[in-house]
Amino acid sequence: MAKNTNKINILILSCGLNAGYHVSRILKEKFENKFKIIGTDINKEFLISNRAHLDVFYQVPYSCEDNYYNAILEICRKEGVNCILPSFEIDQMLFSPENKDLKNLGIISLSTPECTFDFYKNKYLMFKKLEELEFPVPKMYAADELIETGTYFIKPINGSGSKNAIKAETKEIKNITNIENYLIQEVCTQPEITLECFQYKGKLAAAARQRIETKSGVCTKAKVFSFPELESIAKKLLKKINCPYFFNLQFMKNKNDEFVITDVNFRLAAGMGLTYAAGWDEVSAIANLILGNSEEKIFESLKLNSPVQYVVRAYTDIVTRKANKILGFDLDGTILNSFDRHTDVLSDALKKHNITLDLSDFIEYKRGGNSTYGYLISKNICEKSANEINEYWCSHIEDEKYLKTDFVYKDAKRKLAELSKGNELILITARNNRENCLKQLKNLGLTEYFSNIYIVKSDSKTFERKANILKEHGVFSYTGDTESDKKACDIAGVKFVPVFHGFRTEHFFLTSDFKAPANMTPDLI
Repeated sequence: MAKNTNKINILILSCGLNAGYHVSRILKEKFENKFKIIGTDINKEFLISNRAHLDVFYQVPYSCEDNYYNAILEICRKEGVNCILPSFEIDQMLFSPENKDLKNLGIISLSTPECTFDFYKNKYLMFKKLEELEFPVPKMYAADELIETGTYFIKPINGSGSKNAIKAETKEIKNITNIENYLIQEVCTQPEITLECFQYKGKLAAAARQRIETKSGVCTKAKVFSFPELESIAKKLLKKINCPYFFNLQFMKNKNDEFVITDVNFRLAAGMGLTYAAGWDEVSAIANLILGNSEEKIFESLKLNSPVQYVVRAYTDIVTRKANKILGFDLDGTILNSFDRHTDVLSDALKKHNITLDLSDFIEYKRGGNSTYGYLISKNICEKSANEINEYWCSHIEDEKYLKTDFVYKDAKRKLAELSKGNELILITARNNRENCLKQLKNLGLTEYFSNIYIVKSDSKTFERKANILKEHGVFSYTGDTESDKKACDIAGVKFVPVFHGFRTEHFFLTSDFKAPANMTPDLI
């Protein structure tokens, strides 16, 4: 890789993982003047442990979602990314070194080579490839080959690490309905060793980490040492498989007391911080590689402090955010302009009754504190038809096709972003279709501003439900646009901040005693 006199913009995907934390920390501590660190994660910014080590953070969709790929590319363009570090297998496949979009942007990927994914894409294919290349692996079984009294080790074919990997008896395995999605192997025994590997131009350096204790599948107590026997297997692997710069192999012993490869991970190890404590600094090697430094410089950090070391992981607690106040917000009429939706639903309802009305005054009528039903009566529509039309309106006002007409008020996102810097924001809205509401919030890019989102039932008791949430959270103020929001604040003893661009006018708030007209029926307002 070529030398760069300016800072290199490195994008770390899934930066909230242990490996992402370690990479960010070491780059910040040892190469602060060389790298600008950009991180992405599915979690909110204040739930990322290594936020202090990042220069820029983006919350992104799940990698399995359709808009994920384009979201990452947009970040690459916006930040002028030079290098991308994927983590999970799906990220590695999406952003391989051969990715044409990355190449067009001049971005180097530290992912697994595309050709290797022919067999690396699931554990079954990986083990079949290892068998084919005559590497030592645990014996595999088909479901119809199991003996009645046998005990086996099973793990998801498309799993990650040791997640959902268990030891099970034959009778338990036969009760698994989707057993074809699992790999069935012989049970292997301790020691369990992770061999962390780094390669550059065919040269390999490795450090062994024996698991002494694990928690949630991640090593927390370890013996770190040099293990030539396992290193020779890794060197052989490197000659037969196109590997990325860094990878790790996991070993255990089979029934013949021989070491076998129990897993292959073409990514950084979650427990790499333990090996780092023993002197093995893989991040510095990666940094020097990206910076275009010499081979000697790249490998100089890949040495253990002594032949055998014991390392214990000590956890630390990090305050990632301090909130001065908790501020609550309503949604419709406060953050979202949904006037068109209200009008469109009523227009369609009227068409079904073959009624033609000029609806140009509908929204202003409602903004004066009135209901849809009241509007219909004011237009001389009989009570029976008015009830039927209003019922249709209430039943369809949250349909997805109508929700698409809503839009965020100008400057709303900017104001929410400003307020969220020193405060915690929560959303409390009245909707009856929770799924559609959450989908809409996500599509409009509003979820990132709120630590909690509460969707309460929309009926005559809405204000009471909102009041309970306001009290439970100790909310300082609640911003809304209707008398229901004001009543909720009065009950909870919370400051009400009215907005006058929503479903009630400023005149209404100044002159009304907030009592509903006698003809008002439960409405979605």
